[in-house]
Amino acid sequence: MTSRRRFIQAGAALLASSSMRGAEADPALVKAMEAVRAAIPIAESDPDRPIYHFHPPANWTNDPNGTLFYKGWHHLFYQLNPFASRLGSQHWGHARSRDMVNWEHLPIAIWPSSEKGERAIFSGGAVIASDGRPRLIYTSIGQPQPEQWMAIPKDDDLFVWEKFPGNPVLTQAAHASGNISQWRDPFMFREGGEIYMVCGGGTAAGRAQVQLYRAVKSDLTAWKHLGPVFQTLERESRNFECPNLFKLDGKWVLIVSPNRVCEYWVGDLDLAKTRFVPEAHGVLDPGDAYASNISVDDKGRTILWLWGRTNTPQGKGWGSVITMPRLLSIGSDGYLRQRVPPEFETLRGEVKTFPAGELGDKPQVLDGVPGDATEIEAEFTGGGTFGFELRRSAEGKPGVVVSVQQGSLTVGNVRAFVGTAPRYKFRIFLDKRCIEVYVNDGMAAVYNPVEAGLQDQGIAVFARAGSGRGRGLGGPPTTGLPLGGPATGAARAGSAANNPAMTAARLESLKVWPMKAASFSLDRFQV
Repeated sequence: MTSRRRFIQAGAALLASSSMRGAEADPALVKAMEAVRAAIPIAESDPDRPIYHFHPPANWTNDPNGTLFYKGWHHLFYQLNPFASRLGSQHWGHARSRDMVNWEHLPIAIWPSSEKGERAIFSGGAVIASDGRPRLIYTSIGQPQPEQWMAIPKDDDLFVWEKFPGNPVLTQAAHASGNISQWRDPFMFREGGEIYMVCGGGTAAGRAQVQLYRAVKSDLTAWKHLGPVFQTLERESRNFECPNLFKLDGKWVLIVSPNRVCEYWVGDLDLAKTRFVPEAHGVLDPGDAYASNISVDDKGRTILWLWGRTNTPQGKGWGSVITMPRLLSIGSDGYLRQRVPPEFETLRGEVKTFPAGELGDKPQVLDGVPGDATEIEAEFTGGGTFGFELRRSAEGKPGVVVSVQQGSLTVGNVRAFVGTAPRYKFRIFLDKRCIEVYVNDGMAAVYNPVEAGLQDQGIAVFARAGSGRGRGLGGPPTTGLPLGGPATGAARAGSAANNPAMTAARLESLKVWPMKAASFSLDRFQV
């Protein structure tokens, strides 16, 4: 009876969606939807495609866009190329979820209006307007200069969107001192009863800036430029992409994508002076994640969304994922913490627990847990170098190594600061072509793609005394730690004082779960 009821409800929703679009759907939308559908069998046939990281039905995705929680649903819009599994022909795909784990794919939400000269739908954000309904604002590409356009929902399920007929809602004419270079990626937030927007870009002199605007009409159809709220503190950043400015735990956080790893600042926002004052600066994720967006759910949780590159070979019918959503907080040291939502525990299979103890000189293979879709929880104490060899071949060659040594976490070829601690707790999520690693309750968070043979599914744990430069480490040299935590120099000195070369770490606990596939329903992926 429940299945029949859901079928009837789904059918009714699809009929309503069709009627809201009118007698005939836009041929450009039909073409894009058909292109995605044609690629679905190819994408679904790839055994190396992640099974619980969000991905479109097929073809390419990159930036998460317009993330919001509305009437019991997490809505995720995202950059989509409907026609190929590589970057290009930007549309906004759309999906929704009750739990951020299992998803319903919805029709493509926004596509280029070629009759108006629009060629691509770049990134943007979402906000609830004064009428209690969401608005999407994105960067429209096609005119001589980028413009910010708005889309409005035609239904309360947010299945169908229409562009504001008076678009654009914001142009370069708002900038009295001249055009902003590479001006794009609006993100909105509320404060003091007003709605504000930030956009990325840079100055004519090549200094990255974040611009601040305030809505001057309640329907968000007009905006006033308040000025640059933040400017790069160094000369390497020419422009900022995908800026997010939001409140968290009594402070303000600014995240930017500066054409390298995402960076963040924690500080204070003075709206009267149009100034963000940073207090702490870190790297959000030193791996291959980029282009952040933010939402807040009905539990008050601030949720981070990121694009995860997968380096998928052409011909597979898909490319890239959205990282697992991350719950943000500010630690006692003033830096960000990132944690995986507990909802993902629903994907766990039967746990296998391994005994604590010393590990010896060689990596210890974990029997009975071959896996390319696995969650691992482990705790270590002591010094030296310790961690896991994952996606091991029959000959013992790992596809990726995860380790901690002298206060830094290494995941494949990238490194993150974690500092010295009496215990290190790992949470590792392996999902086919990608991996995410969280250490010490999210002090460090790393996403990275994984290259391994389909049959390479072995897991081994190791703990070695000394520098750990021998077999199986596989990480970069110990120089050039990225930003990401406080007092790096002091942490190094503390590591030396503890003399990790004299003792190997001890494994205190280890649990491994096979991960089931999340649900990605196509029932509503129709025009």
